Amino acid sequence: MASTFSLRGWIMQQVKNRYNVGANLVKPVSNTAIARRPRMEVLPPADTRHVIDVPLQSVTNIEMKTSAVDRSKGFLIANLPLFGAFAIGVWLLSGMLTNAPLFSFLGLCILWSSFVLAWLASYWYTLRVSAEGIAMFEAKSKWRIIEKEHDRRWQHYDKLAEQESE
Repeated sequence: MASTFSLRGWIMQQVKNRYNVGANLVKPVSNTAIARRPRMEVLPPADTRHVIDVPLQSVTNIEMKTSAVDRSKGFLIANLPLFGAFAIGVWLLSGMLTNAPLFSFLGLCILWSSFVLAWLASYWYTLRVSAEGIAMFEAKSKWRIIEKEHDRRWQHYDKLAEQESE
């Protein structure tokens, strides 16, 4: 055990650590303050509860006025390039995957039908989340409740009529 320790020590003396060489050693910077900081007294906690009865200087009131025409134009501006790119992509993909020529009636039908289907899917989704769609959903829900109440009322009337006839 002792011979191994001395061999290890001899190996450690032969191998020089490159980080211990004086030229590579980074000397620490002395910690001297540039300006002396004066001692401050810590203030005791103060009661900061107070009421300010002053109106705000600026009040923001955002009122958005739009119409169905504005929303429909925005829908077309935002989505027509997407529909066109989708239709052209489907058209090119159909030309590569089938033996039909691109510039044929079949190619035109594929281009047009993919454009229309993308437009219909986007229109259906937009109608579901737009102001008109929400109003239509609310109206349909209210009419559905009225129809259910109407059906229950007639079921009750039918039961009363059956009881009277017996």
